Amino acid sequence: MISMKTSRTGNQTTSFLIVSFVIWIAVSTRWILEFIEQRHPYIWLLSTMLATYGILLGLQPFISRGSAIGAHIYLGVQTVLVLGAMLLYFELDFFALLFLPLGGQAMFLFPRKTAVAWVAVFGIAIIVGQAIQFGLPNGLSFSFLYLAGLLFVASFSTLMLRANEARNQSDRLLDELQQAHRQLQEYAGQAEELATAKERNRLARELHDSVAQTLYGLTLQAEAASRKLSTGQTGEVAEYLREIRDSAQQTLKETRLLIFELRPPILEKEGLASALRVRLESVESRSGLKTQVSVQEVGRLPAGIEAGLYGISNEVLNNVLKHAHATEVKVSLLRKSDKVILEISDNGIGFDPASAESHGGLGLKGMKERAEQFGGSLQIESAANGTRVSVEVLHE
Repeated sequence: MISMKTSRTGNQTTSFLIVSFVIWIAVSTRWILEFIEQRHPYIWLLSTMLATYGILLGLQPFISRGSAIGAHIYLGVQTVLVLGAMLLYFELDFFALLFLPLGGQAMFLFPRKTAVAWVAVFGIAIIVGQAIQFGLPNGLSFSFLYLAGLLFVASFSTLMLRANEARNQSDRLLDELQQAHRQLQEYAGQAEELATAKERNRLARELHDSVAQTLYGLTLQAEAASRKLSTGQTGEVAEYLREIRDSAQQTLKETRLLIFELRPPILEKEGLASALRVRLESVESRSGLKTQVSVQEVGRLPAGIEAGLYGISNEVLNNVLKHAHATEVKVSLLRKSDKVILEISDNGIGFDPASAESHGGLGLKGMKERAEQFGGSLQIESAANGTRVSVEVLHE
């Protein structure tokens, strides 16, 4: 069984249906005027046939809904009605106009090959009806006119179908894009939550491994100093107090680092350059390091790039404070052509980058991954007289 284009039936426009009824009304009106002038013996039969055609025209969506057989029967009955009207009333060619709406409906109801077959049936019916009424070759001249109208309606209906299908496809694509956008937003929110949770866990470990342990050590040292003081051993008490002072200073330094590992509001408000200056002034300078800042006006960068560069700079500066034993650190931010370059160097003891990365030390792997996330590249050069870390990212 030939399948119906049920989806196309739903795309049949109201304007096409209105035009179909206008054609039917025009033919019926012309028939009534002819009847007034000439009393035809089959007047009631012809009137009934025209009325049946109009009723079926309006009921077509219900007759053919979900049923290919119903659609075929509908078009077959309509064809018989029109051809019968043409043959019952000789020398009136306008009944052939009623095939035009049927040609359009066939294009809406069936796949292309089946619809073309029905249009061919309508064309043959037009030729046969006109030839019987007017004979040959006179009937052919009338036939060509109505065949042209039939082909025009069928072609116009095809264009309407294609436009509807294109619009439906666009709507589907839009819905899919909107759904994909919503999913991406959900995934982004989940990723952000995971990143936040990961950062909290890391900070918790840092607090436990550094600050909490140091504070616990300070407590033990204070208790030991108290016992020594109660027995009059003041010399040893002084040594404990020096250790407490050094530990407290180290704890203060590590606490500052943990605070600045969080993204400061100044990064969002004033940009990367200002955030780097504040970091160096608030942490490195207070820790006794000599700082040198060279910041070229690079303008505001995308939030992801600024956050990534700031995170890498924090990791590098933390390593300088914790491991480099440096006395001086230099930070530069500049633009070269279509690149933005962040460079951090120190005069510390250096390290072996390959060994540190293979053992997961100094957070080198994490810094490289972070650089790749925003399209940057990380380079590390280290020797006995210091280390230089540079990050390059394309940005016009």
